[in-house]
Amino acid sequence: MEKRKQLASKLKTTSGSGAPAPLQSAIVSTAGKPPRAQPARARRPPTSDVQAEGGEIIAVGDESEDEWIEVDDDYRAIDEAEKIDMDDEMSEPSLGLGDGQNDNEFEEVRSIEMPKKEGKRKTTQVTDGKAKVKRTRAKRSECWKYFKEVKAVSKKRPGEVVKKAKCLHCFELFAYGGGSTTSLNRHKDACPIILNKKAKLLRQGTIGFDPEKPGASLIVNNEYDHEECRKIIAKMIIVHEYPFRMVEHAWFNILMNYMNASYKFIGRKTIRAECMKVYLSEKEFLKKQLRSVESISLTCALWTSNQNLCYLALVAHYIDDEWNMQSRVLNFIELDPPHSGNIIAQAVFECCQEWKIEDKIMTMTMDNASSNDVAATNLTGRFKARKSAKFIPKYFHVRCCAHIINLIVNDGIAPLEPLIGKLRETVKYLKKSPLRMKNFRVVCDSLKVDVEKGLCLDVSTRWSSTHRMLDASILYREALDEYAQQDPNYKWQPTDQEWTLYGRMQPILKAFAEVTTVLSGSNYPTANIFYPYIMNVKIAVNTHAVQSNDENLKAMGKAMLDKFDKYWDSTYTENGNDSERNKRKVKNNVMVIATILDPRFKMKLVDYCFKQLYGREKGMREAEDIKAEFFDLYATYEVENRQKEAANSNEQSASSSRNQATSMSTLSGFQSFLEETNTEPCQSELTSYLEDKTHPMADRNFKIVDWWRLNAHRYPVIAKIARKFLTVPATSVSSESTFSTGGRVLDDYRSSLRPKMVEALVCAASFIKGSKDNYMRPTIPTQDDSDDDVEFIPFPDSSVVSN
Repeated sequence: MEKRKQLASKLKTTSGSGAPAPLQSAIVSTAGKPPRAQPARARRPPTSDVQAEGGEIIAVGDESEDEWIEVDDDYRAIDEAEKIDMDDEMSEPSLGLGDGQNDNEFEEVRSIEMPKKEGKRKTTQVTDGKAKVKRTRAKRSECWKYFKEVKAVSKKRPGEVVKKAKCLHCFELFAYGGGSTTSLNRHKDACPIILNKKAKLLRQGTIGFDPEKPGASLIVNNEYDHEECRKIIAKMIIVHEYPFRMVEHAWFNILMNYMNASYKFIGRKTIRAECMKVYLSEKEFLKKQLRSVESISLTCALWTSNQNLCYLALVAHYIDDEWNMQSRVLNFIELDPPHSGNIIAQAVFECCQEWKIEDKIMTMTMDNASSNDVAATNLTGRFKARKSAKFIPKYFHVRCCAHIINLIVNDGIAPLEPLIGKLRETVKYLKKSPLRMKNFRVVCDSLKVDVEKGLCLDVSTRWSSTHRMLDASILYREALDEYAQQDPNYKWQPTDQEWTLYGRMQPILKAFAEVTTVLSGSNYPTANIFYPYIMNVKIAVNTHAVQSNDENLKAMGKAMLDKFDKYWDSTYTENGNDSERNKRKVKNNVMVIATILDPRFKMKLVDYCFKQLYGREKGMREAEDIKAEFFDLYATYEVENRQKEAANSNEQSASSSRNQATSMSTLSGFQSFLEETNTEPCQSELTSYLEDKTHPMADRNFKIVDWWRLNAHRYPVIAKIARKFLTVPATSVSSESTFSTGGRVLDDYRSSLRPKMVEALVCAASFIKGSKDNYMRPTIPTQDDSDDDVEFIPFPDSSVVSN
């Protein structure tokens, strides 16, 4: 008895903050039941169990609610007690507990748990540089479906780390030393949240419908999972670009608690860490998907944020196993200066190594900057040095067609700048005064000019809108001449020579406007979509400019065609020698081959366009060169396909010979005769594809990947070529839209975050959108948003002047 009093007096001096604590429980014999563990909360304070001499348990001490804090794997506190904030900020402090300076408040404990797939778990503890391996049995108690083992640190005794059992439903912490689970089972049978959930499971489920799978039904589970809810909120913040502080807003928490009373408050630091976990999880999942992808095309672009940080966006385009076109932002990294071609090439190659896709790269689309030309040459040498049979150097560097068209359009509209400037000022002049618009309406009515279309004002950076302004203004040519006679302040009347020049160039400008509409669409155009439009531009330039009687117009047309040929030539080195003697300049016909792989066009579009562009004889020679190149490409893939089929047939014949014995000794050579004759088909697969009937052009619902999904069994070799060439993007719009102001992907808030967090948010948004939404790029561009880049100025409803 005297020893018990001495032990109790010692505990009084060590419990709590040093103040004596009263003795709260009687001495219990070890022959009875162990004392019930109490949850760590203020209303029912836990007790400290100490074993005295003689095997008796003394429960002494008074621990407050905040004595134990749950920590994560990095021994940082779980942030679930932050205050609700009404501010709408996107702050970016460190990912630890509290501010950056307090991240090292908790002492690190060096222990690593390595769970086995089944059976026992092995725990390695490092103490004084010596590793001790201890095997523990897997938890098989029923209560562990409702609890999980966590680590907790003591506020009052820094450095002390203990195991606790956390209820997955009410989130209470219970004492657990690795032995008995009686107290946990008691809580499981008494926890009101667990009992309510069990009662809900006994009710009839609700039948709902999955929006991602039309026609499929599912049973809605009413059980609330807080961890899954936190994960969904993190994905919502990533995809919709919400600030991290949104989870602390008062009305967001009011809404979440109204939707489910079991919802627990989530702080901005917790949700930021959850966003990083989502990014890493989605990244690993994408890596597994890319293992089965045969070919990948890249787009790359650079951009400088408002924080003067240069970012490099690398986007991958590929076709998955189910013939769905996919596009993912692989990396969005900060690029250190200088931004030379070699630095860009090194960054891109390191990203490819990180994703392990070095031997799967087909093409890379970049703009026409000189540094990108150096980067393309450097990367061509790196990928060629890997000696991959799938890499073809002459197809690697694809120049961004949007930049080429922009350069050519600027040269083409240079003679029309006086007319464009006068029409732009005319529309502004009439728009400023309702009286002027009314007077102009009177002039139009007197000349019987249709005013339904109205005037429109262009956006100077969008060429398609400038064409719409010119096209609309030419209808009011006579009205403008008449109005200039009545209004002495009007000084921007176009001359007859300017109108005549526009009439001659109108077909060329219309062709440019069509291709610009395709390139500026929200869906990224692939090579097979773009080539017919670009050929239409070349034919229009050749017909209405090069073959014109006007010498100035003819010179302009030749300059435009020369620029086309200049930017679509590529230089690559043969035999690994970098000397100028071994460098050849060839045309990159990747877009032409992609067009042949479109069942609506095949070789017939190439034959037609070349005859229109070069004449009959030269057009036939150019088409034969393209056809020969395509046949050589097909022969390469056919040999590879035969080798695979031969390897598979040898395996099948070897297995059948082991399982079956034949008595037909007289026909022993018949099998080899069949193999020889079967490898000589009457008509090759490529010839059959080219001679088959083309798909109707009028089919507005046509999707090229759907067609190849259904016909891959008919043309297996050509289908492999289609997987590579149909993914080649014609522009670098997919990379540039990552930090486009219009796209709102990287706005002012996100550009102020740390580069690692910016990459996580941008890439994770691409991963999540790609996995949920199957972006099927249309083969025929839509023009639903064509009116967004012009401002229409309607005329007044009535031209009657009041008295």
